[in-house]
Amino acid sequence: MLQVVPSVKFTVVRSYLLAPALFVSLLFSGNPAWGSAFSIAELGARAAGMGTAFCAVADDGSALLYNPAGIGFQPGTRLQMDNLVVVGFFHFIPLSPPLGTVVPEKGFNGSIRPKFIPVGSLYASQQLSDRLTVGFGAFSPFGLAANFTNFNDSDPALTKYPGRFAGTRARLESIWFQPTLAIRITPNSSLAVGGALVHTHLFLEQSILNPLDDALEFGREAANDVFPGVDKELAARSIARLLPEGRVRIAGTSQTLGVTGGYLYKHPQGIISLGLMYRSAVTHHLDGKASFAFTKGYTLESFVGPDLIPKAFPNQKIKGAFTTPATYSFGLATSAFGNTTLSADFHFQDYRRFSSVPLNFSETEATNKDVRTPAEERLVFDFRDSFQIAVGLEKRMGNMAIRGGYLYDRSPVVDKSVGPLFPDSNRHSATAGFSMRSGNKEFTVFYEAMQFVNRHTNVAGNVTQFTNGEYRNFAHLAGMGLRFILGPQ
Repeated sequence: MLQVVPSVKFTVVRSYLLAPALFVSLLFSGNPAWGSAFSIAELGARAAGMGTAFCAVADDGSALLYNPAGIGFQPGTRLQMDNLVVVGFFHFIPLSPPLGTVVPEKGFNGSIRPKFIPVGSLYASQQLSDRLTVGFGAFSPFGLAANFTNFNDSDPALTKYPGRFAGTRARLESIWFQPTLAIRITPNSSLAVGGALVHTHLFLEQSILNPLDDALEFGREAANDVFPGVDKELAARSIARLLPEGRVRIAGTSQTLGVTGGYLYKHPQGIISLGLMYRSAVTHHLDGKASFAFTKGYTLESFVGPDLIPKAFPNQKIKGAFTTPATYSFGLATSAFGNTTLSADFHFQDYRRFSSVPLNFSETEATNKDVRTPAEERLVFDFRDSFQIAVGLEKRMGNMAIRGGYLYDRSPVVDKSVGPLFPDSNRHSATAGFSMRSGNKEFTVFYEAMQFVNRHTNVAGNVTQFTNGEYRNFAHLAGMGLRFILGPQ
């Protein structure tokens, strides 16, 4: 039976390596605990307290994110640090899990660890003259962190999270390092443009050799050799269940460039402010590595030998590409009511750019007869465009300010792409914030309650991945910020 080894073909690699929605997951949280898919909206404590309706306000360092033209109205030197913490509760109740699967009472938990996901940002600006201001920001407008791994590799299959063949663990960080120049084109209006070095890191983990998918395909190829004379389909099903379950881990990084721009008009009496912001789409070309591991001592090991599967899936270099969407923002604000500011924003993101992700492996059958990883696989997600509607309020009372807001976020994730990497849905958020100022320092805190609309999926193509079912998600977000104003205030 050892003669079977060279004849075995792992054309099945396609289906599961596919799932390493490499970045998609990427790009990443098995639990999007913030904006659409893998967007992060709440990157300034003051702005987040106002429901992120900040495009036409833009009066602190986070203007570099929400509307960079805002730094043109900020005299002197400004320094700001913000930090966001996300605590997500993500539960999945499978529609048709494998017979005998032990489903927890509240469903499978997608927030295994870490429980707290921190996201930090830094901003600085310096006025050079009455007309020119320069700024620098370091922030992550896109990121993801997910973990549905509720098991050890040696645990019984029926106790494991059933959607593990579509992904279990993922982490994405896409950080913008953004220098910006703002010009006061009139006393009441500012125009800004900035470039950015965008550093991205991705990690993805998932199970492979699904007995109802890629392993079944392998079984069809090996059926005549392992069970000669037995019905091919029946033999294939038996072989698929006798193979080991494997794990694949992919990690990669990229450095690329992005651009941003903004315009801000502020009426001298505060009657109306108008803001426009653009942040470019960015295509990330990742270089990284893929590693594979398989359980030992499986039933067919004595027939095919211990080296067959490891040789078919060698650790190797991998390349991939994905595009984060462009962001377009429009905002209006008014301070015509004394010490109260009212604001409203509309944000649009062309997530349709995230339609598919090509993965390229460095070792294939063309270079090594024992290898069965494909030259290229394309992960298809077919995201739709998304938008957010935000409204906010700020009431100033001497050295204090209180804030409130509401944010509606339309998810770009279509039903067929909902799963452990994107357990996403439309969401409603209520926010509140508070600031205290002392001298040239201001301390700010905010809280956000994010309710995901319960989502039910039943897509034929996801049946063998066991990702159909009900997704019930909720997230708490909290953050704080500290800013220093040096010079005129």
